[in-house]
Amino acid sequence: MTADLNSRVSLLIKESYEYLRRQEDVKYELLRSISSVVKKCRSSVKASYAQDFTASKRILNDVQRDIARLVKTAYREGVWETWPPIVQTYQEFLEAVLVYWFTSGREYRLRVKPPPASILYAVSDFIGELKRVMLEHLRRGRLKEAEETYGIMVQLYENVSTIALGDSVLPGFKRKIDVNRSSVESAFSILNEELRRRAFLTSVEKYFEKLR
Repeated sequence: MTADLNSRVSLLIKESYEYLRRQEDVKYELLRSISSVVKKCRSSVKASYAQDFTASKRILNDVQRDIARLVKTAYREGVWETWPPIVQTYQEFLEAVLVYWFTSGREYRLRVKPPPASILYAVSDFIGELKRVMLEHLRRGRLKEAEETYGIMVQLYENVSTIALGDSVLPGFKRKIDVNRSSVESAFSILNEELRRRAFLTSVEKYFEKLR
């Protein structure tokens, strides 16, 4: 009986090890592919900010094809789209798409269906990206564009902040929302300070004009 139990357990251990070893090899290759996809996403973002929308769109199209192949391979090997690196890949792609939409004002059709979690994470990260864009507008003296960017930040935050889901389905999302709230509040303070500064300078200029 003891020998029979040991034999069965040994078989289970052997099968488990072989499966997990195969998974390790598969995931290693997937991670290499994911690294390449993420780099392309960041190249698309860079092209969008450089106003090279043709290049940005071409890269996004390449990324969609890469993701489709990657996910197909993952499914075939028993790795699901809920695997965090795959969620992160979709998230990076979606953020690049959001930047393209925002900077170009053009439509872009999604041919892949991202996991719901990736969409929410991407929108949350995009709010932080918009704060950086708003600050850049202010640095360049483009107050109107800064106000418009802040308005989009607020709209997106109001959308995602209503999501009330726990870490069991959206790990870390509550913390992301807290960061978003802080970003929106600090952006408001910075923008409001600049508006007051502009108003003060305008009033000073008008005062000295009257003295002339």
